[in-house]
Amino acid sequence: MNIFTERPESDMQQEFPRWFESKIGNLYTANDPRCTPDLFALASGPSSTATSINSCVVNGVKFVVHSRDVKRTNQNSGICSPGEKEGEMYYGQLDDILEFSYTQFKVVLFRVKWFDLAKKVNKKLLIV
Repeated sequence: MNIFTERPESDMQQEFPRWFESKIGNLYTANDPRCTPDLFALASGPSSTATSINSCVVNGVKFVVHSRDVKRTNQNSGICSPGEKEGEMYYGQLDDILEFSYTQFKVVLFRVKWFDLAKKVNKKLLIV
């Protein structure tokens, strides 16, 4: 049985964190094997504050924020990502890296200034 067949009754954005914590807490209390340490850590939430960092390594790739690169000869704050269409590519600058600490692990979110060269528009999005 999937533990997520149920869901909050009302606004998902507002209610999900409390619902998720309660659901996983009940599984933890019942000593249910579906409640893994990582799932429990996610349900418990991160530490109270995120830390803004200048660089990090994810899957062996080093990411550096643009403000750190500005006065350097070699720069490494560029990011690219495939678009929805075949051959479409988005390019951006890494503006900020936010690090969230959980009991078992850390999660980083990137704030990127994206440049859609086809539309001449830039967007700010968060990616994981």
